[in-house]
Formats: sequence, structure tokens, C-alpha cells
Amino acid sequence: MTIKLINRFIIAFSALMLGGCVSYSITEQDMTKYLQDSVMLEQEVGVQSVMYAQVAVDDLEVKIGRTDNQRVSVIANTNAKVEIFNMPNMGLDLDIEFSAIPEYDKESGEVYLKSLRLENFNESGKQLPENIANLLQPAVSMIGLALSQQPVYKLDGAKVQEALLKSAEPNLVIQNNKLVIELFD
Repeated sequence: MTIKLINRFIIAFSALMLGGCVSYSITEQDMTKYLQDSVMLEQEVGVQSVMYAQVAVDDLEVKIGRTDNQRVSVIANTNAKVEIFNMPNMGLDLDIEFSAIPEYDKESGEVYLKSLRLENFNESGKQLPENIANLLQPAVSMIGLALSQQPVYKLDGAKVQEALLKSAEPNLVIQNNKLVIELFD
């Protein structure tokens, strides 16, 4: 059984190498779908009925190498519920954009976002009042922290090409608005 598996691996690896297929591309759509399917982002801060905010990400979109050729941007459309003392509860539609440097974990075959920066934080294109922005900032920061600690993409070990790339310890680069996992520099 083990020899049969090794033979399959050698044949698949040879076919991969001879076929010139020594890289795997992750598109913006692939990463967006992975995040929407795999990552739940919701944060709460404060004390209810005093000063409280609940922020939940409704929609995510990934842009690779568009504003900075070495960074990935994650644009999150979020809903925030804000309570401040005796004021009526507010519902806000927030647009949050983070950018980060993608990093490939060769052990797990996962892509993480590191060196995260908050690039944009507003309500439907308008500047937030300072007191509300200050209340929401910790929740937004926690969303950013969650994005940096969870994989934003994972190679599928059940697919031959992805399993081979994962086992070969490839490099990660950004090319043509895609993350490219390649065997050689």
C-alpha cells in the first residue's frame, strides 16, 4: 500500500514538473470565497446600556496587489449597533479596509495576513463622529487581529497539485493580482 502511494506521488510529481506546472495561483475570488465560507468576524466592546458597540462583518472582498504590489487588501462591509447612554440605539453601515502582507505557512499549507494596517474606516463614505469612532475602534482592531490570526486561504491536501506544492515547501509571491505559490524563485 505504501509503495503504491509513493509511486503515485512520484508519477504525479513528475507529471507536474514535466508539464511545466510548478505554481498555483490563488485569485481574489478564491480568497474572498474562502474568507466568506471559513471566517466569522463579529466583535463586541463596552458595557450594554452605557457605552456598547457590536460590529459584525456582512460582506468581504479581497484585492491582491492593487494599491500596493506587495500587500493584500481586505474590504469589509460591516454593520455596527451602537448604544451610548440615553441616546437612541444607532445602526451604522461601516466600510473597513485592512491591508497586509501575505505569508505562507509551509507546515500547514495556509496563507496568513501579517503586518496588518487599517487603511480606511468610515460610514458609507462619510467620516464618523469622533466619539463613535473611538468607541468602535477596539472592535475594528479585534476584527483586524482575527484576520491576522486565522488563515485566509488553505491548500487542499486532497487535490494532487495543491498537495504536491504543500509538501515541496514553495514560495509565495504576488503576480498579476493573484497570490502565486511557486516551487522555485
